[in-house]
Amino acid sequence: MRGVLVILLAGLACSTQGGTITSGSFSLSGQNAFASVSGENFAATVHDADVGPFQYNGFPPFQPLGLEFSWSGICCLSGVLYNGMFYQAPTIIGLPLGVPFSFVSFGASLISSPPIITGPGTYDLDYSVTLSFTLFDSSHTVFYSETDTGFATGSINYTAGGGGTTFVFGHGVQATIVPEPSSWSSIALAACCLGAFAGIRLRHQLPGHRFQEQ
Repeated sequence: MRGVLVILLAGLACSTQGGTITSGSFSLSGQNAFASVSGENFAATVHDADVGPFQYNGFPPFQPLGLEFSWSGICCLSGVLYNGMFYQAPTIIGLPLGVPFSFVSFGASLISSPPIITGPGTYDLDYSVTLSFTLFDSSHTVFYSETDTGFATGSINYTAGGGGTTFVFGHGVQATIVPEPSSWSSIALAACCLGAFAGIRLRHQLPGHRFQEQ
């Protein structure tokens, strides 16, 4: 009975760890990477104007390169609204004492099969996404850090290059945050429970670490 209770508690802990990105979007185009996302207690903007290029031009068939991205927010264009207070990203030389600020970054990793670009058109993409931020108070002391995860679905669009060639031009990635698919949530919960069960069995077999059967 005790083993069953431990498994259930472990599964519950796995399903509730960390924050969740519940809405928003991100885009990659030219030199720009931009994300605007929110969750239960935060809203964040993460913009970097010099992180590309993200065109992915080429002669089909080919697969786009760089299907995993991450960037940090730059000053005046990025920041975090947390519990009603805004913490902007600092300048390259920092901010004066008395001004709270944040370090914020965003990442996206492709979880669908990489598309094979065969010509002009729109190709679907699915991503897992991560937002990380650290908040500093007016004395520039860290007082809070959080990492949130979520999922996004989007696409990349290609148009013909013209001139009688098959060359295509990519126009960046656009994606929108979507709810976590229930199937992935169930798989994650099952993995947590199996891990907990394996730990119980191992402890049961080790000398000095036996559970008393009820």
